[in-house]
Amino acid sequence: MKFNYTARDSKGKEVTGTITAASKLEAADQLFNEKQLNVVTLEQAEAKEQKKAPTKKSSDSGEPTIEAAEPKKDLIAKINDYLAIHTKVKPKDKAVTFRLLAVMINAGLSIVKALKVLAKQSENPKLRIILGDVAKKVEGGSSFSDALKEYSEIFVESETGMIAAGEASGQLNKTLVSLASETEKSASLSKKIKSAMIYPIVVFTVLIGAIFLIMTMVIPKLGELFEGAGTELPLATRILVGTSNWFTASTFIVPNWLLLILTMVGAVAAVSYWKKTPAGKIGWDRLMLKLPIFGQLNQKAALASFARQLALLSDSGVAIIRALEITANAVGNEVYRLRLLETKDDVEQGVTIHKNIANDPLFPDLVVSMIAVGEQTAQLGAVSHKIAEFYDEEVDSFVKNLSTIMEPLIIVVIGTLVGGLVAAIMQPIMDMTDIAAKA
Repeated sequence: MKFNYTARDSKGKEVTGTITAASKLEAADQLFNEKQLNVVTLEQAEAKEQKKAPTKKSSDSGEPTIEAAEPKKDLIAKINDYLAIHTKVKPKDKAVTFRLLAVMINAGLSIVKALKVLAKQSENPKLRIILGDVAKKVEGGSSFSDALKEYSEIFVESETGMIAAGEASGQLNKTLVSLASETEKSASLSKKIKSAMIYPIVVFTVLIGAIFLIMTMVIPKLGELFEGAGTELPLATRILVGTSNWFTASTFIVPNWLLLILTMVGAVAAVSYWKKTPAGKIGWDRLMLKLPIFGQLNQKAALASFARQLALLSDSGVAIIRALEITANAVGNEVYRLRLLETKDDVEQGVTIHKNIANDPLFPDLVVSMIAVGEQTAQLGAVSHKIAEFYDEEVDSFVKNLSTIMEPLIIVVIGTLVGGLVAAIMQPIMDMTDIAAKA
């Protein structure tokens, strides 16, 4: 495609011309990086399709009325719009958006034009809609950060706070680059934690399914065989047969196995609802921090998030009290959120951060000492970056070690269950074989 451009060179002289590129973004990149020009305007050279003019139609009174040029959306279009609105915006999508915005603003495009270009080129349908709406709001006089605040479920408070600081300081492009990098790091951290959980969850889900099939299909037939033999069954076999009988029985016409599944689903739904309540958030997150193995992982992840948010906001020029408030709401753990809000209140009274969090089990001595150094040297942002990098590496190492430990542990658990099941089934069969041999 060809694009007509108006730009200024390093001496401020206006330059016009035509450039060939695959997209508007690529054209802006070529002008800035290859020709060292700051873009003023950039428009596609091909003639745009003219919109169909509205047609006049006489009403019953004889007065002309305007008939809408655009046809009503059909059912498929409405379904597509619904699916687009309910599409999930991944951290990777946001990171790409922040980075491309920084490139285009650095190339000289206005924030409105940059948003409109991204609204057309974004691969995520929901993000296309959001960016288009944000572009309209900014064009109407709203600031970029205020427009993003209306989509708080996508752009969290720490991101809009940093963008507001970047707008105020005139360093929006640098702020967007930092946001892109840190969003990618946060997404990578979450992905590592989830990957550590997938293997044991899948294995135990398959194991539970296999046990369910054995209890409902295999054991009942063996139970009939054992009863026909007329011999006393071992304790383990009696427990196994009794459990199988309960599975295959019914309570109020409802099969017990179905009742068990419904009970488990209800329990999961109840816990999910409880987690959304104020007391449930605190209780669940406190439990996550006290788990035998995963508690350390969750604490390290929370500390990495805390340090990363504090570093970004400090470097962006956000006041420390406001930075602590935003960090508290973005840390992702209710226990840490409440503790950081307490810290914010104390800092307002003149207490330093490191003194406030000292001797608190939520913050290791390493974190307290490094924050103390950052406050004393006025380098809190740089020191917080180091803390975030340290705990990112700790989480990475922990996940790798956890995967190594979980495999033999899962094998031992499965071996114990399978061994006990085989022993409970084979022991009476062997006893029956001995009786038959003696007879």
